[in-house]
Amino acid sequence: MNRVRAALLAALLGAAMQASAQPAERPGAPALRDAVAAYRAGDLAGAEAAFRKLAPSNADAEAWLGALLIERGKARDGMQALQHALAAGSTEAAHQLALVYAQGLAGTPRDVARAVQLFEKAANAGNRRAQLNLGILYFRGQGVPRDLVQARAWLEKAAADDDPYALYALARAVEESDGSVLADPIRATDLYRRAAEKGHPLAALRYGLALADGTGVKQNVLAAQRWLLIAQKDDVPEAALALGDMTARTPPARNTAPKETILQNAAAWYAVAANAGVASAQFKLGNAYYAGAGVPRDVGQAANWYTRAARQGLPEAQQLLSVLLLGGLSGPADPVEGYKWLLLAEKAGTPGAREAREKEAAKLPEADRKRAESLAAAFTPTSERPPGETPPRLVPPPPP
Repeated sequence: MNRVRAALLAALLGAAMQASAQPAERPGAPALRDAVAAYRAGDLAGAEAAFRKLAPSNADAEAWLGALLIERGKARDGMQALQHALAAGSTEAAHQLALVYAQGLAGTPRDVARAVQLFEKAANAGNRRAQLNLGILYFRGQGVPRDLVQARAWLEKAAADDDPYALYALARAVEESDGSVLADPIRATDLYRRAAEKGHPLAALRYGLALADGTGVKQNVLAAQRWLLIAQKDDVPEAALALGDMTARTPPARNTAPKETILQNAAAWYAVAANAGVASAQFKLGNAYYAGAGVPRDVGQAANWYTRAARQGLPEAQQLLSVLLLGGLSGPADPVEGYKWLLLAEKAGTPGAREAREKEAAKLPEADRKRAESLAAAFTPTSERPPGETPPRLVPPPPP
């Protein structure tokens, strides 16, 4: 499952820094709670009217008004409201302004260092969302040196109310280690479980992977399949990749289906993830077409899937695509393009790529070689997966 883990979206920071989608604070006044709920539900006009009514006597309401005005394109008025609320002592204003600086909103230059200062101000005052965002900044090393101790400390505070987003972020920090702290796979898996049970789809994926591998929990293939299916249904295509891997590894003796049916089912799962833009699934589907495993053998299709994965920067796909192009196995030979992909695979440290490249270099005319080197130097991977700009939607899982 390591490839699945590597294919996961690293969307913690972008997902956390969306004020309108974050877990709710608990504003003291019921009227403010209702206004914030209306804002998060998308009733911007109703929320704005409520915030304006409350703002003269409630600095937090003025802060929320400022955030709403920025979202509605009224950057100048929004920033004025936030600055006024901050001066009045609103920790919500500190948090909202931190979001502005962290993302470069409202015509403000991006300034992560300033964002960290404001997150710290709000976090120290108990703002859960600021604690979450500050923990993630320490986890990612953005605006501050990467520090797992600080990341875990702030994320522990953010997760004190069992918010699923905070539980998931804390699990990510707990399962990693550096020179200061050790990984704790048992606790990480339990945190993923708790977040998954509250409807966090990425937590469902990671909990499913843990169950499949027996990482931090007793291995349970049936339970793993259940959670991976939940994640896949909730728009996490990496779960389909994991289901394809689990299916492909199923020993025929433990399954009444013949081997070919197992391979067909695995290829079908790979196709789901591949069509959704998961590079590792595209590579594995390309392998299936090249070998005729679960799908009819079709080297042209293999080349298409290798190409999509290679363009996303997957070294294994770049190397196999080079083989097809240099050898003319999927159409007319293209030595320049083939050598380019081989150079990129070698640069990534792919086993065997250096030896293959040295052999091809001796055959290639100097002009073609230099052209390929120029193309390789200019290559920039292009992801097919959209960036994680908002937190995943919480979908309570069905009962087991």
